[in-house]
Amino acid sequence: MSYATLSQFKEALQITDASQDTALQAVLDATDDLIDNFCDQAVGFGRTSSQTRYYTADNLYYCITDPIYSVSSIATDDDANDTYETTWSATDYILAPKNASLDGAPYTEIDTSLAGQRSFPLSLNGVRVTGIFGWPTVPSAVVQAALIQAGAVWSSRSAPYGVIGSNELGGIMRLSRALHPEAQVLLERYRSRLGLAR
Repeated sequence: MSYATLSQFKEALQITDASQDTALQAVLDATDDLIDNFCDQAVGFGRTSSQTRYYTADNLYYCITDPIYSVSSIATDDDANDTYETTWSATDYILAPKNASLDGAPYTEIDTSLAGQRSFPLSLNGVRVTGIFGWPTVPSAVVQAALIQAGAVWSSRSAPYGVIGSNELGGIMRLSRALHPEAQVLLERYRSRLGLAR
């Protein structure tokens, strides 16, 4: 499902019939890819089905991850032989930040707990996490950015040489190769430059 729904997009464009639904949905899907690339979000802003992803911890006591909605298992490769021989129990770790669920945000870090007394190996891809990745809900700013950017992409279909408007209508505007400026402003706080699980 795209960040902005087809009905939201059609309402924004004031399109009332279904004759262009396939093309409109294709624009929404492409816009999601543009947003994920701009924000460097490997798992996007929706929710994945259960996945297994691998991480390299930089610290014995915490491991930075892609956005996580929930975790079903964590295992570590303690001797760097590509075998994840140690399965952690639920009391061995804490998902962080602690207030993420209260703020409608995902967890982005796994911390060791004092009760578990475990530590993360520092070897390459030494941490294996299985769970549902992504956000509890798509942030409203991302939905609005998707509508704005999809509108720009839709308009570009009828823009010769990337130019829309005319002198008779008050001026011309050349479309940029980057995201729409307002979409960029809305998305800036969601950008991640870590590029963790690739």
